[in-house]
Amino acid sequence: MTEDKVEAQAEDQAPVEKHDVAAPNRLSTGLSILDRTLNGGIPKGSMIYFTAEPITQPEIFLYEFTTPRKTFYFTTDKSAVNIERHMSELNFNYEQIEFFDLREEFYGNILATASEAGEAERRLVEHIDAKIDYIYNSGEQNFTIIFDHFSFLIDLGIDVHTLKSLLHKVYEMDKERESTCILLILKGVHDRRLETIFQNVCDVIFDVDVEKKGDKMANKLSIPKIRGVPPVIEYIRFKVSDRIYIDTSRDIA
Repeated sequence: MTEDKVEAQAEDQAPVEKHDVAAPNRLSTGLSILDRTLNGGIPKGSMIYFTAEPITQPEIFLYEFTTPRKTFYFTTDKSAVNIERHMSELNFNYEQIEFFDLREEFYGNILATASEAGEAERRLVEHIDAKIDYIYNSGEQNFTIIFDHFSFLIDLGIDVHTLKSLLHKVYEMDKERESTCILLILKGVHDRRLETIFQNVCDVIFDVDVEKKGDKMANKLSIPKIRGVPPVIEYIRFKVSDRIYIDTSRDIA
């Protein structure tokens, strides 16, 4: 597809908020072309390892993921107020999002009162655990949980087994409530061993790459792992502006 065609497609799609109806055992990603590539969307109960460099603006993907359903959004690097402002600037509706501002809780409360780093980490984990209980007790079904970004928790040095235990609790809830959880993991931040551990925990891997083509940047999404389903063997090209615009041409991965 030529760039002119991609631009034209972007102009046609920009105001559209409708989504294809997902298959009974699937949850829509919020991007109809991606849903069709995934045979109806993400398998219900999936935990997703979403990895990207900041230059690719992965938060726009996360905003798209919030559009089809109720979303519980854990924010670590930016305040919930700033995310709402950014979403408004891009014409995303955030009325069905419930934010949990870990950044404010950690820097504004826990660090100010903790006697040492270990106590601060423990209290943050307890805070997240309480929010997971809150989500479960809400009785919601078919929801999305987003950690933007999970790298924050890994980089704090919280014990890997503690984080895995936390994710196991989320994972079991996702399965029971036919929901999904997305972990944004920043590329180039963690050692390969940690990446492998968390990739193994997750059912689905979304891997975003960026490459230079002359004087332009090109974004590619690969999906090398979908537990129980054959992986997507082609790269999915996309453009980022006010939304995510997917090019319908393909590259073999």
